[in-house]
Amino acid sequence: MEDTNVQPNVSIYSVSAEAETAIGIYLLLLGWLALLGNGVVILLLVKQRNILEAHDNLTLNLAVSDACIAIFGYSRGILEAFNLFRDDGVLIRTIWTCQVDGFLIMLFGLISINTLTAISVIRYIKVCQPSNAHHVNKPNVAIVIAGVWLCALFWSGAPLVGWGSYTTAHKYGMCEVDWVQARFSVSYKLYVILIFTFNFIIPVVVMWFSYVSIIRTLNNSHRTSRAGAVSERQKQMERRITMISLVLCLAFLLAWSPYAVLSMWSACGHQVPPLQIILASLFSKSASFYNPFIYFGMSSKFRQDFRGLFSCLSPGPGGSFRLDTVQLDLDILEVKGGIDEMDSGVELGSDRGAEDRKENQSSPLVPSIMAPNTSHRLLLRKLSDSGRL
Repeated sequence: MEDTNVQPNVSIYSVSAEAETAIGIYLLLLGWLALLGNGVVILLLVKQRNILEAHDNLTLNLAVSDACIAIFGYSRGILEAFNLFRDDGVLIRTIWTCQVDGFLIMLFGLISINTLTAISVIRYIKVCQPSNAHHVNKPNVAIVIAGVWLCALFWSGAPLVGWGSYTTAHKYGMCEVDWVQARFSVSYKLYVILIFTFNFIIPVVVMWFSYVSIIRTLNNSHRTSRAGAVSERQKQMERRITMISLVLCLAFLLAWSPYAVLSMWSACGHQVPPLQIILASLFSKSASFYNPFIYFGMSSKFRQDFRGLFSCLSPGPGGSFRLDTVQLDLDILEVKGGIDEMDSGVELGSDRGAEDRKENQSSPLVPSIMAPNTSHRLLLRKLSDSGRL
């Protein structure tokens, strides 16, 4: 089917009515899962905002961008697939145009990949360059987040002012950069090459370098202390947190790589079947809902906070906190003195003694179960298990 009202010499590919319904249902379910999941992450982080570490703000930024993709990245496709307002497409032609939709999808997609890149760099600094870890503070992280947003605004806004363009040649909410125009315009080709280089190739290289370096550092680490068991636990925690960050990056790249490769292949002058582009684009949209499930599956601290959130909303007879929801390794109480010197960990959300003292003062649990001569800091670390997100 063709619609020549969009652009000369550009046809809009359509699928069958049944396939349109399936696409609409897919986008609807994906949108709700992404919005609810990232909404929970945002709620948990905002609730704990007074005790968050600087780098936790990057996790919050990632959740916000993914939630925005759930709102803006799926809605136009749902409206188009179901024609919900029975307006024959008036809304998406006059208000929610392809230019607006393409800009928003590109904006929040770039924010997500660059935030993941920043997270990988911070993990690299904390594990491989611990002497520079003091630079990972809230002012510097705020500058990084501002830079991520400004860069995303620049690249996503360029087509709105004539450098590149957005097109809807494939329908179903797939307003995207017009990769095909790169074949005929040097300016468009330059835009496509630069956006692909700075927002896909370089982030992938940075993430690869960061996590390979982290894994090598952890594998080659042979730190010793008077409390070797605790040192080993710290190393295990570093590995666990690094693994969560690595899985986040791999999931994002898994979702976006097919679309990125096919788009560049098309921009280089090769023919790509429209159905392949549609499937790759739909698959890329799944990137926004992975993260909450990764947190839930890999972070015991997130699961604990998640249960605590809903127990606070609907407290049971025993109150909102149950001791049996915290898995304590009581053999930690047998560790002798000297534990407080172990401050080299890289837990998310509990890197420094000041943080631990703050939590000690606010925790009603510590005085009731702590054995004599046992470090408050050690016990709280045991309770927090894997740190924050």
